[in-house]
Amino acid sequence: MQLLTVLGTGRYEKTCYTWQDKQVETRYVAHALCEFFQPDQVTVLVTTEAKEAHWNTLQETLGDRFESTDVLIPSGKVETEVWEIFDAVVNSVEPNAKVLFDITHAFRSIPLLVLLAAAFLQKARNVEIVGVYYGAFEANREQPPIFDLTPAIKLLDWLTATDKFLSTGSSVELGNLLSTIQQDFYRSGKQKTSEIRPIKLRIFGDRIQALSRSIELVRPIDLITESAKLQNIPTSELQEEVGAFAKPFELLLTQIQNDYSQFALINIEQSSPQEQLQKQFLLLRWYIAKKLSCQAILLGREWLVSAICIADGINDYRDRIKRKDIETQLGQMTGANPNFNQPIIKYVTSAEKLGGLWSTLTEYRNDIAHAQMRPADISAATLEEYAQNKLVQGLSELLPEFTA
Repeated sequence: MQLLTVLGTGRYEKTCYTWQDKQVETRYVAHALCEFFQPDQVTVLVTTEAKEAHWNTLQETLGDRFESTDVLIPSGKVETEVWEIFDAVVNSVEPNAKVLFDITHAFRSIPLLVLLAAAFLQKARNVEIVGVYYGAFEANREQPPIFDLTPAIKLLDWLTATDKFLSTGSSVELGNLLSTIQQDFYRSGKQKTSEIRPIKLRIFGDRIQALSRSIELVRPIDLITESAKLQNIPTSELQEEVGAFAKPFELLLTQIQNDYSQFALINIEQSSPQEQLQKQFLLLRWYIAKKLSCQAILLGREWLVSAICIADGINDYRDRIKRKDIETQLGQMTGANPNFNQPIIKYVTSAEKLGGLWSTLTEYRNDIAHAQMRPADISAATLEEYAQNKLVQGLSELLPEFTA
């Protein structure tokens, strides 16, 4: 494990730094953290002035027990120097390393840069952030506490996960954060002293992850079922736990519940095929709103077959043999010599439009399914433009009673 710390030019006084039930008397927070966490190596970011003021004394304080190296950085007075500091932090840490960050003696923008660099290393180089710490000398000059600022890195994780949910509708990362919070709480033994314990966070996290997987992999039946399970989680208990253990999630909780609840049917087995199809059409609209064109085309093709099945009195619209019969009729309505004299045309507003829609959907669906492994492929721009601007309109015009 590596400790990455920063030295300034201040006149550091000897004091007794405190972490939980441990204390270390020293001038340097880095020394105290070494005693508390026993890192294998210490990397110290220093300006030329800071090195002259403190480097030798810090090395003497650490002694032979902790291997230490210095990395020169500029003072960060101009923008180019800011990026030099960022590079210095990033280049001081090896991929897959475990790192403690100490920002106590950092100045100007360095604390922010260290936090951002830590978040970058975590994502780009699989670095494990063991902790981010600050020695609060101002809080108690005789026994200053060590503050754990690691949640600041977690806040960036929340930001990333939130952006993904808002842009794509996926809450896999949000769900993982919720599940991890509950796991870490019990692994750390905090349940022995805490009045509030997370019980529902992991359940809710697992539910929204399952929902997201159903959405991403075009599993509309699973989505309807998982959405109903989500509604069974008591809201009041969940809100209390979120407020205590996952504060950033408070801003999203209501939106997630509202967004996913639209797909729910409390008992799918007792619901009508029409109700199920309407929920699936909501999902189709969701795909288009989130610009998930691939999923929209895949679902749109299957939705059309399902709608005609139901219109034809086939309540078990997922039956493979019955679907094949509908698909055969649809196929007869395409090609160079289409035959529109099919039994199913009585269920749509226009046989010609149905044949054209089926021809396009089939071609586009096959192009996606074959991953461009065909001589005459369709451009991504064409697929996206169709999904965004024509798919829902085409289905709504043909089968308005199922899309209202």
